[in-house]
Amino acid sequence: MSDRIRIGTSGYSYPGPAPKGWHGVFYPPRRTKAFDEIGYYAAVFDTVEINTTFYRPPPPGMAEAWARKTPADFEFAIKAWQKFTHPMKLGEGADGRQERWENPTAADVESFKKAVGALADAGKLGVMLFQYPPGFHFTEQNGDRLAWILGAFHEYRKAVELRHRSWSDKSKETRALLAESGAAWAVIDEPKFDSSVRQSFEPEGEIFYLRLHGRNRAKWWRHQEAWERYDYLYGPEEIRAFADKIREIIGQAPQTKIYVFFNNHARGQAPANGLMLGHELGLEIAGPLPRSLVEAYPQLGKIGPCL
Repeated sequence: MSDRIRIGTSGYSYPGPAPKGWHGVFYPPRRTKAFDEIGYYAAVFDTVEINTTFYRPPPPGMAEAWARKTPADFEFAIKAWQKFTHPMKLGEGADGRQERWENPTAADVESFKKAVGALADAGKLGVMLFQYPPGFHFTEQNGDRLAWILGAFHEYRKAVELRHRSWSDKSKETRALLAESGAAWAVIDEPKFDSSVRQSFEPEGEIFYLRLHGRNRAKWWRHQEAWERYDYLYGPEEIRAFADKIREIIGQAPQTKIYVFFNNHARGQAPANGLMLGHELGLEIAGPLPRSLVEAYPQLGKIGPCL
């Protein structure tokens, strides 16, 4: 089963101490100049979802460094650049203004492929994730946009996160569109509102892609800082429920590969929950656990030895 399931976190670099950062929780509180976060992370997990590529294509040499610093069997899920999925610019470069993206071009696609090419060349690019905003509704025009970008990345495994309920209200059409493009419909766990997408754990195609954002309903739309939205620790019963659903998928679709990424990153809860789920599924841990993480979450003490 370990060959078919990859469990990791959404992002690996969260600077500073808790609750916002991972220093002193997942990463050691004191680090030398030579300390390398991705190498340390890869000693515990065998996959990671890269979020920084959403804001901009990685600079020259970054993907090569990721490939060089991780074990041969390590896999990356790369979040596609927001220009391919979002109408407005987010994060750095937007300068606080409502600035609209121009339509993506074939040149943009080739530039992004080149930027992550070292991972593909090393056999470490597991999945390309296309995350669309809640305001991206099911319409004929948006369906054409989605089909175009998925076709442009036809050579990659792809997962698509669609967050508005209109897509699940038209689930038959949505599934047909994604199947035609060879893409998986990413299943997301998050607080549900009237406009939220509705999904079930149904294996389809080559991969099953699960993103766990936490269930902090009170802070989802009302928060002072972004990390507060993801301040949630899945408890043992919730982890067991996910493990049971994953086992069902394994039984129903023996050839499907499963990727699970925890995005509840506040306080280092994502790596803690990732280890809990792996243990519940009987998976071997890639390496010793960070001592500071076990101290923060004593329930991890039964899973394995500490670094």
